[in-house]
Amino acid sequence: MKKDTVQANFDNLVFTEKKDLVCGMPVSAGVSDTAHYKGGVYGFCAAECKAEFIKSPETYLSAKQKD
Repeated sequence: MKKDTVQANFDNLVFTEKKDLVCGMPVSAGVSDTAHYKGGVYGFCAAECKAEFIKSPETYLSAKQKD
């Protein structure tokens, strides 16, 4: 069974944060994947960072608020 894939264009997205909340890399350096959570769009440098965020988004968001 063949799966269709779509190339995403992240150039026009407005991200909720300026950096990857998991590893701290600036989103402007390149986005590999995104997650939508509570009305925000979060950019990640790699699928692994997105996966970590999805496991426990409130952990990363509360840590960001302490900064």
